[in-house]
Amino acid sequence: MDPISRRDVLRWSALTAAGAVALPAVSALTACAGPGPGGGTPGDPVTVGYVPIACAAPLVLADARGLFARHGVSVTLRRFAGWADLWSAYATGDIDVAHMLTPMPVVISSGAVTGRRPTRIIATQNTNGQALTLAARHVGHVTSEADLRGTVLAIPFEYSVHALLLRDHLAAAGVDPTRDVELRLLRPADMVAQLEVGGIDGFIGPEPFNQRALASGAGRIFTLTRALWDRHPCCCVAVAADWDDAHPDVTAGLVAGLRDAATLANSPGDRAEVASSLAADRYLNQKPALLTPVLAGTYTDWHGTPVTDPDRIRFGDPTDPAAVTWMTAQLGRWGVGGGAFTGDDAIRAAVRAVLPRDRSTVLPDTPGRTLTVNGRVFDPDHPTDSLREDTR
Repeated sequence: MDPISRRDVLRWSALTAAGAVALPAVSALTACAGPGPGGGTPGDPVTVGYVPIACAAPLVLADARGLFARHGVSVTLRRFAGWADLWSAYATGDIDVAHMLTPMPVVISSGAVTGRRPTRIIATQNTNGQALTLAARHVGHVTSEADLRGTVLAIPFEYSVHALLLRDHLAAAGVDPTRDVELRLLRPADMVAQLEVGGIDGFIGPEPFNQRALASGAGRIFTLTRALWDRHPCCCVAVAADWDDAHPDVTAGLVAGLRDAATLANSPGDRAEVASSLAADRYLNQKPALLTPVLAGTYTDWHGTPVTDPDRIRFGDPTDPAAVTWMTAQLGRWGVGGGAFTGDDAIRAAVRAVLPRDRSTVLPDTPGRTLTVNGRVFDPDHPTDSLREDTR
C-alpha cells in the first residue's frame, strides 16, 4: 500500500473540523498497528467496519442473528460515526473489511487518491433506500428542481452515489450543481439536526434519517432516489485484495452470511423483528418505529400524500458492473476522481479491478445492456460518450 501523505491527514482532519466526520474512540490515524485482524482460517476473527445506517442491514443482521458464525466466520463489527473515519481506518490498514459506499472501492483501489489500496467489492448490501429530503418550510415554494437554485443541500460523502446522482439529477433539470447550489458534507446523523435549525435546506441521504425528518416534522421527502434510478446500488461490503487472496474461505463465509441476512431483511413477515434488531444501541441506535416504515416502504410524499412503495429499499442484489461503471464515469465527469477516470479504458479498468474474484455474485455484464438514469440512457460499453451533454 502506498504511504498516506501528510496532505491526506490534514484533509481528513479538515473534514472532521467542518463537522463532516467525528473521531472514533481511538483515532484510526494514530492506531496504525499494521493490518487489522484477519486470521488464516474461517474460525479466526475478522473486524468489519461499518457506518450505522439502514443500508448496513445485511451486515448488522448477519452479526445479530449469528449468520456469520453459521458459515464458520467470527466477526467483530466496529462502528464508525462517518465515512471519512472509516475511509482513513481502511486506507491505513487498521481494518481490512468494510461497509463502503459503492464508489469508495473504485477510488481507493485505482489510486485516485494518495494511499492506493487494491480493493474488491464482495457484496452489494442494498439497492434504492435513499431520498432527497427538503425542509418542511419549503413546501408550497419548491415545486421543481429549478426551485433548488440558491439552496444548501447536504451529501454524506463525495465518493457516494448520493453526491453523484444528485449532481446528475440537478444537471438534467438545468441546474448547475457547482454554481447554482452548495453541496455540503455532513454525517448522516447530523443532517436532520441541521435541517431543524435551518443550517441546510435539504439533504440526500440514507435511512432512517429521511424518515426521522418526516417524524419530527422538520422535513418531507421531495423524491426517492429510486425515481431517479430504480434499483441503483448504494452500499457494499469491500475487502482489501491482498487480504481476500490470503483468506478466500473467510470471504466466502462473509458473502454467505450477508446473503442469508439480505433474505431475512427482504422478508415482509419479519419486518418488526428486523427493525428491532437493527435499532439496538450497539448497531444503529435508532427507534424501531423509524425503521419499520422504511422496510415496509411507507412514507409521506412532498405533497403530504401517504405512499406505500415496497421497493423503497431492497437488500442483497448482485453487484452490477454497469452501475459501478456509471458511478466511475460520474467521478470523472465531476472531477472528484483526481483525474483518474477521464477515458473509457481507464473507467473500464477501474471497474474490473474492484469486481470480486468469484463473479457468481455479479450480474452478467452483457454487451448492449444499458441503464436509464435521470431520464438518460447510459451505455457501459461507451461510458464517456453517454455523458456528453448533447446526448441528454
